[in-house]
Amino acid sequence: MMDNVFFNSSEVFVLDDDYLRFLKISALNHDLKRSRVCLHNENRESIQEMIIVAHQTSIIQPHRHPVGKSESYHVIEGSLVVNIFGDGGNIHRSINLYDKSNPKLYRISGGVWHQPVPQTEWVVYHEVFEGPFVKEIDVIYLDV
Repeated sequence: MMDNVFFNSSEVFVLDDDYLRFLKISALNHDLKRSRVCLHNENRESIQEMIIVAHQTSIIQPHRHPVGKSESYHVIEGSLVVNIFGDGGNIHRSINLYDKSNPKLYRISGGVWHQPVPQTEWVVYHEVFEGPFVKEIDVIYLDV
């Protein structure tokens, strides 16, 4: 299985069509059907920026982050719905993010259950997360 997480090592990062093709091929060859390039150099950094590419068949589990860890998404290509859940596991809001119509960006504070759901064959979005990042602490999955 091909790796699906890459780290930028350049002082200048440019997301172009060639890099997008590379990320899409990486996603198709991974069980999760998504890939990302981390624009930060390591998980200890206070700002975590990523370009995430997800195929429509990719399933991202509903989750939340600890209070004090905000997160935002900005759609670059395609369409993404972000479902917001109550503590009981019911969807109480869906936010549609498209690349060619409004809104295109959302931000949540920590503690909010959410689930990004690709709506088009491919969605490409820029995620910013408050670091440092420790997956075992910073991603809490909703038990539904």
